[in-house]
Amino acid sequence: MEISASRRVPVALYVATGEQDAAELLVDYCRQYAASRDWIAVEAVTDTDRQAPLESRPGWARICELVSAAAVRGVVTYSATMLAEPVPEFEAVRTRLRDGGVFLVAARSLIGNPTAPTRRTPGQVARRQGVADAASGYEGCGAEWEALQ
Repeated sequence: MEISASRRVPVALYVATGEQDAAELLVDYCRQYAASRDWIAVEAVTDTDRQAPLESRPGWARICELVSAAAVRGVVTYSATMLAEPVPEFEAVRTRLRDGGVFLVAARSLIGNPTAPTRRTPGQVARRQGVADAASGYEGCGAEWEALQ
């Protein structure tokens, strides 16, 4: 069943970085993040100075215009640090937007990311290497297994 375009959630993409090449990559990452959730990116906005206060950035002013006009129901940014540091300030921005009926999400969360891979112990790495060797037909595999029996 295909969802009609009118039912998709419109979002704005917001990136703040001084490098044009990086901005394009980060916007693309945010666009893919939105598309994976079946949101439609109606506009991508870039600011060049992450150090400037959020309220004085021209790109953020454009985001606020889109929110005020009810053109978007959400804002997707690459990371919380694009809007504010430390994280509690980001949460304050998120709360202000939520009070206006708009959600804010960071596509790459720096804290509490449940999808981030866990660190592996040396033993786990060795076991995974053994499995990979066995799958590829490496002759040296199996010695560990024979030692265990």
